[in-house]
Amino acid sequence: MLSEETRNSSERDILSDVFGSHYPRGDVFFSGVLCGNSDHAGRDDQPEDQQGMLHVLQSGSLRVLLNGREQVKLERPGLVLLGAPTPHEIETPESGANLICANLGFPSPGPTPARLGIPGCLALPFDQVPGLEPITGQLFSEAFAHQLGKRTAVNMLVDLLLLMVLRHCQAHNLVQPGILAALRDQRITRVVGELHQNPGRNWSIESQAEIAGMSRASFAALFRDLIGTSPGDFLQTIRLDRAFAMLRDGKNLQSVADQVGYRSTTALARAIEQKHNLSPRALRHEFSSKN
Repeated sequence: MLSEETRNSSERDILSDVFGSHYPRGDVFFSGVLCGNSDHAGRDDQPEDQQGMLHVLQSGSLRVLLNGREQVKLERPGLVLLGAPTPHEIETPESGANLICANLGFPSPGPTPARLGIPGCLALPFDQVPGLEPITGQLFSEAFAHQLGKRTAVNMLVDLLLLMVLRHCQAHNLVQPGILAALRDQRITRVVGELHQNPGRNWSIESQAEIAGMSRASFAALFRDLIGTSPGDFLQTIRLDRAFAMLRDGKNLQSVADQVGYRSTTALARAIEQKHNLSPRALRHEFSSKN
């Protein structure tokens, strides 16, 4: 018999559980009037799978081109979201366009754009996303003024704007297979919430299917369709992310293994090294040396 707490897990703020303190953050690198063409790419100091980009148009128009071909176009205020730091060109009129451009960083550990299911390139006019006006109005006001704390304020507003956009994409099925797509199905949402809350539990496909209220085969097939990976692989990623964070905070390997559901410290150390190319000992040393 499932507990009431487990049955009501879908009522929790699952996306906040998924992010924890590792939510994506914006870093604005351009705000102003852009005339003509400009080339854009991701940052060199961050892994490609942990990056995205956001272009926010206040006035004018813009085209985003990949390999010289038009990918998306905005002819009224809106934004372009890229779920990867794909090199691209922005084309604006010679008369100019008021634009804010930001790199998006997805911290490790934490869900990458691909795990979330953020699309590769998506254009959204503001009039298609209700509720953005207070955020975008303040964003443009801060970006085009000169006030104390401008950079901090603008980046925080980009963080909030991104979250609102992800909500919209999730609700309107504008996402690829990933966590956001899975959160549209309450059965899989319950499982995702429980896996993030209790990664150290002795999980099996059967126990996850029970929480979903489905047969083993139906659950496994739906989970893969929505998230794009198997329940086992998804759980391992959660466990390794949690282990990475705990080891980085100085916890010992045995304690971490117990809490994330690894019976063997050797197996956990091997998995950490395979994923991050860094042993647990080296990880603790590297983080302590930076602090």
